[in-house]
Formats: sequence, structure tokens, C-alpha cells
Amino acid sequence: MGRRLWVLASMLVVPVFALGLAATPQALPRCDGPEYRQFDFWIGAWDVRPANQPEAPPMSSVITSEDDGCVIRERWKGARMTGQSVNIYDRSRGKWHQTWVDSTGGLHEYWGTRRPDGAMAFEGDLPPRRPGEGRVSTRMTFFPLASDRVRQLAESSNDGGKTWSVNVDLIYSKRKE
Repeated sequence: MGRRLWVLASMLVVPVFALGLAATPQALPRCDGPEYRQFDFWIGAWDVRPANQPEAPPMSSVITSEDDGCVIRERWKGARMTGQSVNIYDRSRGKWHQTWVDSTGGLHEYWGTRRPDGAMAFEGDLPPRRPGEGRVSTRMTFFPLASDRVRQLAESSNDGGKTWSVNVDLIYSKRKE
């Protein structure tokens, strides 16, 4: 009986070593390269207004760096809706990805890169305006205007990108604390 118990115990130990649990763990990827900091100009607590209405009551957007600097998260609060986005640099594609969800059930997905002028330019699609219509091609650009101001311009196209119309033109101003 003692030998059978020893054989069973040794059978349990072998899989532990086979799984590499006894070996030195490999280093996990880190988000500390310069490409991960390209969108940091958007981080902060912001008052947001339409570009052509600088005296309008502000909407609110709080953008934070999370998960060891790998994720930029936005929490948006407007007069009629709320929403949030998760932004990440996808090292496997060499591009930024943004997923936006909101209190209307909207799902927006974008892929983008940093342009030579420092702006972040995304392309993607957004939900149709009316049931039964297809998703709408969209491009969205974030322009760092100063250390305390960012412009977000979103445009859509219903003809495959031949013509574009402005959906949103917003100015983010850092909140005075």
C-alpha cells in the first residue's frame, strides 16, 4: 500500500513541473514605450463644450491612465447621456483602438494612429441613426491645442468616404482645481 501511495504522489508532482510552475516566470509585457504615451495629452478632468458655443454649460469628461499605463479610460457625462471609452495601444497591430459605449446602447469602435502633427486620428463606425440602416463610417481626430485644451472633431460619411459631414466639434478645457 505504501508503494502505491508513493506512485500516486509522484504522478501529481510531475504535472506541476511539466506546467513550468517550478521554472522562473517569463517577464510580462509592459506598456512603457513611447507609443503608449502618444495619447497622454488627453488625460485629465475636462469641461467640454461645442467649439462654436464657448459659453454653453459644460459637459464633463474625466480621462485617466489605468492598468499600469496600458489603458486610457474616459468617463463622459453630458446633459442627455453618459458614456465611456477604453483606449489601448495594440502592440500586435501598431495602432490605437478605442471602444465607446453609452447610455443609449451605442457601440462605437475605432482604430487609429498618431499623426506627425501630434493629433490622434481614428477611423471606424458608429451605430445607425435609425433602425434598419447600416453602421456609419466615421473619422475622429483629437488635436492637442495646448497643455490645457484639446479639440475633438468627429465626421461621418454615408457614401463610402467621398463626402464627410461634421458630427461633433468639441473643445476640452482642463478644469481649474
